[in-house]
Amino acid sequence: MSKKNESKRAKIIANPGAGKASDAADRLKLVIGFLKKKGLKVDVAYAKPKEEATPIAKKAIKDGYKKVIAMGGDGTIEAVMRGMIGSKTRLGIIPAGTENNIARSLGIPLDLKEACALISSDNMLKLDMGQVKTRKGKKFVFFEMATIGLSAKIYPDATKVVSGKLLSIKEAALTLLRQEVRPKVSLTLNDESKVEVETMVVMVSNTPVFGKDFLVAPIASVKDGLLDISVYPDFSKVELISYYAAVMDGGYSGDGKIQHYQARKIKVKASPKLDVMADGVDLGKGTVTIKVRPGALRVIATKKGLEYDSQKKDAAVSIQPESVSQPEGKDQHEESVISLG
Repeated sequence: MSKKNESKRAKIIANPGAGKASDAADRLKLVIGFLKKKGLKVDVAYAKPKEEATPIAKKAIKDGYKKVIAMGGDGTIEAVMRGMIGSKTRLGIIPAGTENNIARSLGIPLDLKEACALISSDNMLKLDMGQVKTRKGKKFVFFEMATIGLSAKIYPDATKVVSGKLLSIKEAALTLLRQEVRPKVSLTLNDESKVEVETMVVMVSNTPVFGKDFLVAPIASVKDGLLDISVYPDFSKVELISYYAAVMDGGYSGDGKIQHYQARKIKVKASPKLDVMADGVDLGKGTVTIKVRPGALRVIATKKGLEYDSQKKDAAVSIQPESVSQPEGKDQHEESVISLG
């Protein structure tokens, strides 16, 4: 097969259970038709459950496909991403889930025809990914964020809240109120700087938002080679509940008690051991090492799609301090970011 023909080959990895399942077959037929009109030769593989998408993506790369297209919800897209780390194959995204958070964050059109037109283009961005390594040596790659502590514990309920299931506000709050108060957490940044803090939550973000527009790291970028770490010392449980409510749907709470750091690598150790989760996947409890994998994923997207609301970015101030302690004299409504990149 010639190189020209090779470049026209694309593998669609579709989750037939994503979004409105009864419409899945019709949506897939439309997508295949749109892509063929753009000159792509399309093969289809089905991933149900969505976890099957990872080995399918790995095999597609081995088989020589130059484009792998994830068609489904966020879980399916993230599973395909995990199978493509470090390869030169380009990821196309057809949003077909309920929330489509990843597509929104990357500026991927929600319209099927427009999304297919983007996939047929030469637009490509190299994006950072994060990687969690547990004490037992298990590695897990994530796109949005890894959470340690109560944020991991309440994640399922929190995502139901933003999906409109209001009863889950109460469920999330009750889950939070039953947990340990202020565990002792040790953070080691870039194998050098060490932070000791009492906090119920540690968030390690690759993207500014997680879930449906929970804005927790407004200056995070998938192209800066850094992870953004947020810790919440001196937060009561009630304050944490209020914080989660404030950051829903792109809201932002510039609470001066929140401490932000930026690093390429972070080790998190807590007493007692805390729950760990990455992109909604439970990774158990215990010490973890999290690092950024710069430019590890090639995604068909546009730079415009990565632009973020500058006013929200201005809510956090980036500084270069001599130590990793919270600077004195900051306004109580302004957060600071300590960069150790």
